[in-house]
Amino acid sequence: MRHAISVYMVALVFVLSVPVFSQAAEMKIGLIDFQEVVGKSQPGQKIEAELKKEGERMEGELTKDKEELTALKEKLEREAMVMSREAREEKEIEFRVKARNLQEKEKRYRTEFLGKQRQEVDKLRGVVLEIAQDLGKKEGYTLVLSKVGVLYHDASVDLTDKVVQLLNQRLAGKGAQ
Repeated sequence: MRHAISVYMVALVFVLSVPVFSQAAEMKIGLIDFQEVVGKSQPGQKIEAELKKEGERMEGELTKDKEELTALKEKLEREAMVMSREAREEKEIEFRVKARNLQEKEKRYRTEFLGKQRQEVDKLRGVVLEIAQDLGKKEGYTLVLSKVGVLYHDASVDLTDKVVQLLNQRLAGKGAQ
């Protein structure tokens, strides 16, 4: 009797799950690799180039300030023996102030750079999200996922190149706005 109930339960579960299996077979799933979209698309490349240029400018200023600080330190070390105590203390204070200012400038630049990077990438992410939603609706996708966290996928579900093409078309002439 117990065995018969088990068989009926298994059969019932199977019969009830058949419609679910048939629906699952009809699902259309797509994946998008956002990092690849940024790297391959014209707006993404423009953002990367602008950020690189800004980063190089900031780095150049910091390098110049570091060189000035190093020169001041070397001068202080060279002339420390021939300076009066008051003059030496004044130069040491000047050195410490410049060193602190340099640290603050580095921190400010890093914060500004990361903020700008986040802002630009978020703008692009918003456009990519719109494109993914439009593409999903137009082409009948049940689900469009980000490639992050996907351990395996068939190449046929990868929509990245299509999104890059649509992003280039949508933002052509507008810049990366």
